[in-house]
Amino acid sequence: MRIPRQLHYISFAVLIGIMSTAEPSHSQGMPPTLVVVDSVRAIEFHEQVTLVGRSEGTASSAIVSEVVGRVAAIVAPEGNPVKKGETLLEIDSDRVRLDLMAKEGEFIEAREQFELAKKNLDRSNDLYERKLISDLAFDSANAWIKISEGRLQKLTAERDRLAKDVADCKVKAPYSGYTSRRLVSVGEWVNRGTPVYEMADISKLRVVVDLPERYYGRLSIGGDVTIIGSADTLTPLPGKVTGVSRSANAETHTYPVIIEVDNSASKLGGGALVRATISFDQTFNSVAVSKDAVIRQGSQTMIYTIQDGKAAPIPVTVSATSGDLVAVAGPGIAPGMIVIVRGNERVFPGAPVRTADAAPPAESPTPDTAGQPGT
Repeated sequence: MRIPRQLHYISFAVLIGIMSTAEPSHSQGMPPTLVVVDSVRAIEFHEQVTLVGRSEGTASSAIVSEVVGRVAAIVAPEGNPVKKGETLLEIDSDRVRLDLMAKEGEFIEAREQFELAKKNLDRSNDLYERKLISDLAFDSANAWIKISEGRLQKLTAERDRLAKDVADCKVKAPYSGYTSRRLVSVGEWVNRGTPVYEMADISKLRVVVDLPERYYGRLSIGGDVTIIGSADTLTPLPGKVTGVSRSANAETHTYPVIIEVDNSASKLGGGALVRATISFDQTFNSVAVSKDAVIRQGSQTMIYTIQDGKAAPIPVTVSATSGDLVAVAGPGIAPGMIVIVRGNERVFPGAPVRTADAAPPAESPTPDTAGQPGT
């Protein structure tokens, strides 16, 4: 059945009316967004440059076996934290324990012979002074104690070495850090010097960045550095310049700069791509805002101030940081200006806002519908 065109027009008009009543505009029904504000201030900043580098642990090594034997057990899982002295893996110690028992027996025998030689020398000295033994007998007593003492020293060293081998059958972490990669499996035969585990200490990180030639001579040992990983959500880590190469790379004409970073909380892993913001010795004055005031919306970096109770955006450029403050430049920014530092991610240009210390808007009274038609 064909529907008359007039009915089409009527249905479309009704639909438009329903949509207009079901979706009120922002300006009619949106309550003010609660925000926290701070003020713009003027401070001194160090000139800075941001360079890309890669982090590495200050200690990274292959742990080797110090004994010969069969791997009996893997104790430490890969990729786990370990403390200095904790066991990584165990090597079968039965054979070396038997060698130690045999050497212990030889040591006891040598010790008794040495004690007997000392007593014999004491008697020989007494008899020699009374001229009751010959020079040859006296010399023999002296030679015997030296031979006995030498044998005892030799067996003491061999016994201690075997005791150390028994202890070394437990391969332990030489420092606190993280296990990286296990290099052997249970049942494998290892020799002295065979790498069995890789581990790293990332409590302190070393970052090397290449400083362009035009910046050479503008930073000092001990200068401040801010390190952040490739993910913007990572908390920046403070660092210090610990070394600057005095010879430029022949191909890139850059100078390697060594940075040490405190990573005791393990917020950054070794081998991570990082951005290092290096502070130079030169300073400049600039207006500054809290880093929380700066946000990105689309392709723009901006801050929000408040004008007539509404959010007003100001596009900015950031040139330096100092703790929680950033140096910004933008139209009309001046010390004392109010900027939004919390809640700015929920506002848009012209959105109504109120600060935490402002009274909330009074609620509109609910109309009394009693007695009206349809109630």
